[in-house]
Amino acid sequence: MLVGAGMAEAVRSAQADPVPRWKAWALAAVLAASPDADIVLGLMLGRGGAYHGTFTHSVVAVVTVALLGYALGGGRWAAVAGVGYGSHLFVDLLDDSGPTNLMLGWPFTGGRPYSIGKLFPKIPFETGEGPVAAFLSLFRPEGLWAFTLQTLIGAVFFAAFLLLARGIRKMRGARPSPVSGGAR
Repeated sequence: MLVGAGMAEAVRSAQADPVPRWKAWALAAVLAASPDADIVLGLMLGRGGAYHGTFTHSVVAVVTVALLGYALGGGRWAAVAGVGYGSHLFVDLLDDSGPTNLMLGWPFTGGRPYSIGKLFPKIPFETGEGPVAAFLSLFRPEGLWAFTLQTLIGAVFFAAFLLLARGIRKMRGARPSPVSGGAR
């Protein structure tokens, strides 16, 4: 969620008429977590994690969310929605695993890319004993520790994206305005 909010700040900094910061951060944070709704779907259908990392973890899903953002609020919101949702896939590409839980090419391919980094620890999530046991498994010490590390690493990314946004704003201020030809 922190990575999504940070990416949204970088995107809104590049906008001529930026969307409100708190709205961009809130939307991006919610959308950053939303691809994992596929876990809830699997648990509700009694299939555990069977759907995790499928259609919600694809480029098609990112494009769909961005198009929905465009339909509801125009291009500015499409950009925020797209990077917010897409940030989840970015983080999954940086998790501590070999093959990821992403199906970037779904529905065209079922291939799963390999992690390009091992920055974010995986949170142990056990689905074999039913939904209650799966939920409670998140509160074991190893789960809480992994979640804490993920949060700290996410905070570093958030700070880096805030610095990037600041740089973007400075560069935008140095460019001549396309209408008047003068400095902004």
